[in-house]
Amino acid sequence: MDGSAPKFDGGFFVASLPYTQNMLFGWLFGVLLYIYGFFLSPFWALTGLVILFYTTPHPFAQELGQYKEKVTDVKFLEAYAKERGFTSEEYWMKESLETENSASGSWNFPAPSRQVWNNENPYTEDDEGSLLLEHPFMIGTPQPPLLTLRAVYFTLGLFMLQYWGVINALKDNLDTFGFFFSFLLDDNSNTGLFIVVLFVIAIGYMVLYLLILLYGWMRRMIDTINMIDLPTTLVNDVVKGEVELIGQVRPGPQKAVKIFVDDNPEMACSNLVCFEWVREDFSGEVDSQGRSSNTFFQTQMNSLNRLLKNFADWLFVREPLHSEESARQRGGIPFILHDGSGGIRIEPSMFHQIRYQEPLKVWNVGKVRWTLYGLRLGDPVYIRGELSSRPKKELAEENLIDAPKNALMKVQGQNKTPEYEYVLAQGSEHSILAYTYSVFETFYLPMFYLLLFLIMAIA
Repeated sequence: MDGSAPKFDGGFFVASLPYTQNMLFGWLFGVLLYIYGFFLSPFWALTGLVILFYTTPHPFAQELGQYKEKVTDVKFLEAYAKERGFTSEEYWMKESLETENSASGSWNFPAPSRQVWNNENPYTEDDEGSLLLEHPFMIGTPQPPLLTLRAVYFTLGLFMLQYWGVINALKDNLDTFGFFFSFLLDDNSNTGLFIVVLFVIAIGYMVLYLLILLYGWMRRMIDTINMIDLPTTLVNDVVKGEVELIGQVRPGPQKAVKIFVDDNPEMACSNLVCFEWVREDFSGEVDSQGRSSNTFFQTQMNSLNRLLKNFADWLFVREPLHSEESARQRGGIPFILHDGSGGIRIEPSMFHQIRYQEPLKVWNVGKVRWTLYGLRLGDPVYIRGELSSRPKKELAEENLIDAPKNALMKVQGQNKTPEYEYVLAQGSEHSILAYTYSVFETFYLPMFYLLLFLIMAIA
């Protein structure tokens, strides 16, 4: 716990085997099922591979699990707090100790409570410069290996399909389908033309849907790559330029706000530094629970229309929109990101993109739904942006003329390029990167095997 990060550099290949009894039992069952299916049934072989995928741990899962077990131990938490002159109940946020079923965007490791924050000098370091346990300097930034056992499973699956002649069977079916399709084209009846048109529409729908999903997946993957490539900086070491910071939301010069969603006193939430709420009015076809009275075909067509609309809105407006949205409001106040080494001023209004995770609250009243997202004091926050100097007038208002250098700067989040977005996100780097895999294994290898499979089927 001296601040030195564990080393998680996977290198070229890591064969991570199950390390718990339940995982090992499932993994061995998957191996036996694959061997059985390889010689007797391709269905059971594929089932075995699926089980192997789910029971093979991430290369760093055991190390991170051991670290989490250590820092959530009651004796460790008590000793850590006692060294700093507090009881365990005073030092730690109660919410951060409930990490078994932690929601997305919440703490995965214990975090200090507001009783130990230095509100008089919020830009200075915590006692002894103790970093947050969830900071990358404490848990490291995992660099996933190029290949893991998942690459082996992909290869075994291709071998199994070739062994069972699935490729030849697919080729025969394609020939049969081609004959049937040409017959329909030669048919002058309206029925044949109608079938062809329906088929083309269905294929076009699936291809477009998959392309949009692939595009969104690629954007998330690029964002993950940017997160891995840009090293996290300690607040007390910041210099002008591009920066990645991870810390805890603490009070700035203004107090946290209490909001009333849609001016309704019964829908209130306090302790917020930035927020966004959305009101959705549902038609008679869909209620607030998402239940629909439409037929399957109508539901799919409506889903396609909403998907295309949201994609177009994102492409031209660059804002994620809710379906059936009738009202939206966002706001925020300056706050301080503190990682233990120091604090730095953050202004949500300077960020083009704020990513919230799970909603804070949802209200369903009849056919109307209100959803509230927000960042509260004490929450973990991840920021990728660019440092700039604060105006002298602003520094004078906070009496920061002789303050540490991190107090003299703030982070702005206007996008660097369309492909490289600055972002203020609820949560920490750990929740995003801890169990990621390499881009080669996640994208390029499956695409290569899929292309190889199609070439073998057509050839």
